[in-house]
Amino acid sequence: MTKYLLAAAICFFSLSFSGTMNTPIDRMGVKGPLVFDKTPFALSWSDHPSETYYIQEYLPAGEKTEHFNQLLTLHLFDNDIPLKNAVDQKIQELNQRKTTDALCHYMITQKPGGSEFMVDFILSESKGTEMTIAEFNIYRFKTVQLGKRKGILVYAYSKRSYGDNITGFLKKLKTERPVLLNVMGAVQIPAVMIVK
Repeated sequence: MTKYLLAAAICFFSLSFSGTMNTPIDRMGVKGPLVFDKTPFALSWSDHPSETYYIQEYLPAGEKTEHFNQLLTLHLFDNDIPLKNAVDQKIQELNQRKTTDALCHYMITQKPGGSEFMVDFILSESKGTEMTIAEFNIYRFKTVQLGKRKGILVYAYSKRSYGDNITGFLKKLKTERPVLLNVMGAVQIPAVMIVK
């Protein structure tokens, strides 16, 4: 996968509107449940859209892919590129989105030594002049070992609100954001492998 396809893959799933499947296939050896901020998330959807890209989504009990409030996503790239390059591609995508999404903005946090990065950002969707969806995301980028080669894992958390609830969601996010960043920074990243 070229660096541009990597960026496109991450871009496409930033504001997730995934399809549904009856029995998701665990393609990474991470069946779950995963726990984030004391909430368990069960595997709900997976795909292998290209030779070097795998994705799995996890939802809390009672949540639906089509209309969720919280979502965990694992993006696995079987591609040995510098981690900073992957982060830079995400930032380029977000800068492009800012030209059409007035709510879009982001912050970058780097772990000492550059072994991991976190990018937290907010996105929105609108119909006409009415905002219909607001979504806060935290993407944690990490280089992982895939047998004898390296890849990139993006561990992503999304929190979403809809319609009339967006104003309250954005106000509450001011105090929730640092808490969620601390949770993401402390979460145990699952060991991954490519399941054939």
